[in-house]
Amino acid sequence: MGAVMIGAAPSSRARRLPKELTHIGLHHGEAVWVMSHLGFQGPASDSTFYEYIKSLRKLGIPFGRIGLGRRGLANYTYYHLMELALVLTARVYYFVPDTVLAEIIRHRRVLYRYYRRAYLDRQSGIGSPVRFSAPHHAPIIARGVFLDLQIDFSGGVLSRFGPPALLSPDQALSSFVEHDLATRSLLPINLSVLAERLVATAWQAPAIRKGPRAANKGNGLPSHSRLETVL
Repeated sequence: MGAVMIGAAPSSRARRLPKELTHIGLHHGEAVWVMSHLGFQGPASDSTFYEYIKSLRKLGIPFGRIGLGRRGLANYTYYHLMELALVLTARVYYFVPDTVLAEIIRHRRVLYRYYRRAYLDRQSGIGSPVRFSAPHHAPIIARGVFLDLQIDFSGGVLSRFGPPALLSPDQALSSFVEHDLATRSLLPINLSVLAERLVATAWQAPAIRKGPRAANKGNGLPSHSRLETVL
């Protein structure tokens, strides 16, 4: 009987990813392309999704408010893209409450450290694969670093956020079955798998300076100047 993977088995693309983090520098249109190809666009039109990402920038995601006058010079790094992907993961009915955005910004420094660790420890350290066995069931193998933002809403109002915590696969699995987390607004997410998919997709981003793009355009690798291994 085969094993069941939780957190996704390393795909051939994931196995080709560099062990160390890469420096990514994308323009706004390219970042939107990456988010769309990660599945965050959903049924929204290209223009609607593009404008939504622009609206997040006005609220300080993922750059902070100081750069509003330099929108044309936006340079999305790995950390900016991960913050944007995290926000899009936290969407409920296609928007994120401003209170959640404010907390993500407030915890940005620690979350940046977590994004880095999620990539570096995606198959080792805290993210090392853990095998679980149960009678009459295929073994379960979980891997990757999980992130728990500890978000709770009460009556539509944010009642709790954080502190954000990293979980090992066994800790994450435990959290999914704990009674006191049954009504948690956002359960832990596999940050390592998100990081892998984001980096692999960023490699495929075509050159787009601005504006919504057709969904079927571009599969070429970015130039070396836009994606370099950090030594």
